[in-house]
Amino acid sequence: MSVSMSRRRFMRNSLAAAATVGVAGRLSLPSPAAAATASSAGSLPYSADSYFRSTVGGATADAARTSAFRSFMKAHPEQKSYAYPRISGLSGDKWGTTFHLSGAADPVWKLKGTFNNQTSILSTQGVHIADSVLGRIPVGTQDREMLVVDPVFGYSAFIADCVPNYSTRTITCSSSGVTYHASNGLDYRNPRSNDKRNFTSRGRLSDAGVIRPDLLNNAIANNSGLGHVLQFWFVETDARTFGNGFVHPMIGCEKRHISGWGAEGERLCIDPSIDLTKRGLTGAALAVARTLQQNGAYIGDNSGSSTMLKGAQASTSYNPYAGTNLGRDCLKGITWDDFIVLKC
Repeated sequence: MSVSMSRRRFMRNSLAAAATVGVAGRLSLPSPAAAATASSAGSLPYSADSYFRSTVGGATADAARTSAFRSFMKAHPEQKSYAYPRISGLSGDKWGTTFHLSGAADPVWKLKGTFNNQTSILSTQGVHIADSVLGRIPVGTQDREMLVVDPVFGYSAFIADCVPNYSTRTITCSSSGVTYHASNGLDYRNPRSNDKRNFTSRGRLSDAGVIRPDLLNNAIANNSGLGHVLQFWFVETDARTFGNGFVHPMIGCEKRHISGWGAEGERLCIDPSIDLTKRGLTGAALAVARTLQQNGAYIGDNSGSSTMLKGAQASTSYNPYAGTNLGRDCLKGITWDDFIVLKC
């Protein structure tokens, strides 16, 4: 899904020649204490060996792709003004994702739309959602996305173009995804999936697409990261990369993008050698940066603007990150030159 209605095309011949950069051949694990603390929140879904909860420890850096990535980010007309990831859904921006962690006391809402064998359960059984949550979905031309983590039914539901009907407690949507918490969270079409009930658009990890406020508060309190991989909405990918435009964990890509860089599914992280505390990062910003360093982020979609992470959607009456310093530009202490591209 795009987070902007416009796209200036970036022509490959405008990319400056890649500069030679030094990239470590192997990445070192985050400290055991940091990794353990990050995973102790008690509400992380999916199995401990899932891609979603994996760290970048032991991964191999791809020096050539890292060099090309850094040059691309400096040259792309929609990216070069932002040398760091921005966070959507905050400070009046309406391109975040409405988030809800369900409880048994929440009423059950059922989806209306087009479903397949996997997602039909969202129309028959439904998902627990507090009525007040649906009032936070922006009105306008946004993707109107919602992620509901439902421990009662044991799955996460991702819903796009949400239009709620309060009288019938139904949500009309254009697409949906469902992933079961007892599984490794991968789409059933991915050969590494262990649950045929999982389905998401192009294999994206729905839970990776939101900086969850509860996990963020836990990370701040424990001086850790979030404990899971994040998703980048990338400025512009190239569907020709590696021949088919996608790599694990993705199982497809947006074929119309052929002038950017990278395949959907490629994973990046902040160089583990960087001391983030010396970059002016504190609180929530430091927690998110630690996550990008310990777990990294994979490219899961095109943004339609600069590269970003998604926050839980805020509104004029609701601030999911109240009391923290999370903001649209809170990561400006890091730059794209701090990132490493991992070998696929």
